[in-house]
Amino acid sequence: MRIISVEDAGQRKKYLRFRKNLYHSMGRYVDNNYFMLLEIFGGKLHFVKDCLVLPVYVEAGTSDIGRKEGEILCEGVFFRTAALPEYLQLCFFEALPKQEAAVRLLMEKAEALVKEHASEGCRRLVIGLNGHVNYGLGLQASHHNEKNSFSSPGNPSYYNKYFRGLACEEVYLDSYYTHAIEGRLDRFAAIINKLNNKYTFRAFRRKQFAEDARIYTDLNNACFTEHKYYYARDVIDDMEMLRELFLFMKEDSIIYAFDGEKPVGFIMWYPDFNELAERGTAFGAKHYFRNLLQGKKIRTAKVMEYGVLKEYRGSGLPMALMAQAMERIKKYGCDRVETSWILRDNVDSNSFCKAVCDSLYKEYVVFEKTL
Repeated sequence: MRIISVEDAGQRKKYLRFRKNLYHSMGRYVDNNYFMLLEIFGGKLHFVKDCLVLPVYVEAGTSDIGRKEGEILCEGVFFRTAALPEYLQLCFFEALPKQEAAVRLLMEKAEALVKEHASEGCRRLVIGLNGHVNYGLGLQASHHNEKNSFSSPGNPSYYNKYFRGLACEEVYLDSYYTHAIEGRLDRFAAIINKLNNKYTFRAFRRKQFAEDARIYTDLNNACFTEHKYYYARDVIDDMEMLRELFLFMKEDSIIYAFDGEKPVGFIMWYPDFNELAERGTAFGAKHYFRNLLQGKKIRTAKVMEYGVLKEYRGSGLPMALMAQAMERIKKYGCDRVETSWILRDNVDSNSFCKAVCDSLYKEYVVFEKTL
């Protein structure tokens, strides 16, 4: 077997075909990242500017018994940014089962890249971070037979076994689920009313897209400075991400909280668009518009992220933001809520979700290794 750096159109086509065929053959998950990879390969994303972006795959050779020569066994994208200098990332990892040797070859390539950038502070490999936390964090570590929600990873359990077999360290994340949102926050009504009288709330304004995208970027950069793996975003990065999301979600999928004229917090949610896509496919605009015409109802909403400036975290503002989101979720017609991942050591966010949600849901894992 041999490792191939993806450099030309034919290799890119082969890389994407493997991914597409793999999802189809598994028939369990929706591929949330196929079209993002198309944009990365096309050099269309601003956030990868001035970054190392190296797609690779390991293919079978003539001596690999039971495999056709040139068949892809595993693949991924090595990514490194000076904004997160310690880490080389292995993003968008996919593999066939029983390919430990191929994954070790991938790790050998990672080790060579870490050594190449050691003088710049690079010393660790992280697996499961897709360039930036806004584009994905973690491999699925539970509920492997369920369809994944929009923006969440979906992968079989053997992916995780590959990296555990290589003695990687593990960082865990959890999501939460609420089975019925009607009346869910009634017991917090008094504090929510008090907060509604103190702060003002409004939805994202698409007519003032650049201005409101700047608010989103500034709040993210201020709220998540202590978040593991987070690094500061440029507003151009978020504008290109938000333009993609607003192909599907509505203005009130982002809600800002203001103390007077000062933005102090936000929450982002959207319907779980993966309910519109069949297992084994890549989610795209065709699913959204086809099902929009057919009138298919999405039952679950995804609370993707919320952030509150540090000096406001003790005020209860996250509860008021959640109440704002819940009202809009109900108007959309959703009656269930799933949260995105939360790092297990994030005590405040986990305590908040335990208070407003029914139960823990899916588990995710990030792998790290010093090379």
